[in-house]
Amino acid sequence: MDDRIFQSICAGCGRAVPARYICAEGRVYIEKHCQEHGDSRALAAESAEDFDRWFASTSVTVPPRVPITKGTRGVFSNGTINTECPAHCGPCENHLMTACCVLLNVTRRCNQRCHYCFAEATNSLDAPPDDNSDPSLSEIAQWLDRLIELGEERKFNIQISGGEPTVRPDLPEIIRLCADKGFEYIQLNTNGRKLAESAAYAETLKSAGLTTVFLQFDGTDDTVYKRLRGESLFAVKKTAIENCASAKLPVTLVPTILKSVNLSSVGEIVGFMLNNLHVVKGVHFQPASFFGRRPDERNANGDFDERVTMFAVMGEIEKQMEGRIKKSDLAPITTGHPLCCFCAAYIKEPNGALRSLSSGGSCCSSNDAAELRFDPLEIIRRDRDFVLNKWSTPLSCCSETPPSSLRGGEPFSPTRQSSVQSALSVSPHTPSFDEAIAIFKANTFTISGMAFMDETNLDAERLRRCRVQVFTPDERLVPFCGYYTCQ
Repeated sequence: MDDRIFQSICAGCGRAVPARYICAEGRVYIEKHCQEHGDSRALAAESAEDFDRWFASTSVTVPPRVPITKGTRGVFSNGTINTECPAHCGPCENHLMTACCVLLNVTRRCNQRCHYCFAEATNSLDAPPDDNSDPSLSEIAQWLDRLIELGEERKFNIQISGGEPTVRPDLPEIIRLCADKGFEYIQLNTNGRKLAESAAYAETLKSAGLTTVFLQFDGTDDTVYKRLRGESLFAVKKTAIENCASAKLPVTLVPTILKSVNLSSVGEIVGFMLNNLHVVKGVHFQPASFFGRRPDERNANGDFDERVTMFAVMGEIEKQMEGRIKKSDLAPITTGHPLCCFCAAYIKEPNGALRSLSSGGSCCSSNDAAELRFDPLEIIRRDRDFVLNKWSTPLSCCSETPPSSLRGGEPFSPTRQSSVQSALSVSPHTPSFDEAIAIFKANTFTISGMAFMDETNLDAERLRRCRVQVFTPDERLVPFCGYYTCQ
């Protein structure tokens, strides 16, 4: 058990307070005390054994090349809490990791009124017709120039976010601007409504330089969407994914998970991905964090009854997938804090079996091979015989050619012909390197998750290792959880 004292904040007043992790009845909690508001607890792990095993992992440290703000050394100075941290975050010279993914919030407007919204977005129907609160293209260009100055040898991954970015008619120009300035990985954080309207729109975004769609996808049942989003949306999600498939635009499913709403549906969500690998290349689970707009239902300890930890999500994935994805396959990223993320990569074989390729990966993208802790080309070189043997049968469960309609989250079945396999099925020779890469690309996927913090469970040490940061109009890079909790 990690018995250190660290800095958190009081959920009642926002002041910095000391906190620690404690074990009670086999569970782990973050416990803190405020002189004005008393004691509070928030769940950190359903199992102390899981918590200890996770903390045994090692982390790499790569501090930001350019600190933006000035901080005091460490969380505590002469036994006194640094009350500026994390509200002044920039990051300062005390940060241990540079950013990997940077969010650009290009609007506060949205075309939904979700019950849960970390950004507290304003529905676009409520905004006046002459609303000019969105940053201009010239402002966004200045942001990107500053990010180039702050960046590392490899430019930051960019996530275009909001609000709902697709309410901006100039979104293709924003994407093109990012691509023209040399950002290689451009991700769109979206609810998918606009993408569902037209396949041509998805093609336009792809042509502009969009790399992947980070799609709000809470389940395969409209009951879930009514609870979380206030309306039936599953048909919208499916149409959006179909349109992305037509545009050959990869999709990552991003479910917000609450205990009584859709924790029991994680297996169906993974099953939906496995049945649609021609377009869906990953699932990135996000246990709900209780900042922004949300029902304020707290228990006697001051925590939220609907809280789910990433450990519970991993356990349910293994259980609901009947062991085809194992909890032991999933691991922290090597460059972040162990309590923030989990990730693993897999290849789906023709008979539906899932073969683990790695034990960790990216904190911000569940299908960015450059960030995964494995070398795809080395795997292909090493396992060329494996590729030949597995894909030499007449049928494959994966296809590069999108089917006429998406398949649901039911258990997957190896019944679809593979265009890649058809070129290999009768060949007595080892597949060419290009063919092996095509097989690998068509059949690989990732499972990942990120546990964001809120006012009840914030740990300033986790902020110091944050890899997902928000770029602010005053040109700071603020850790995601600190931005939405403390700014």
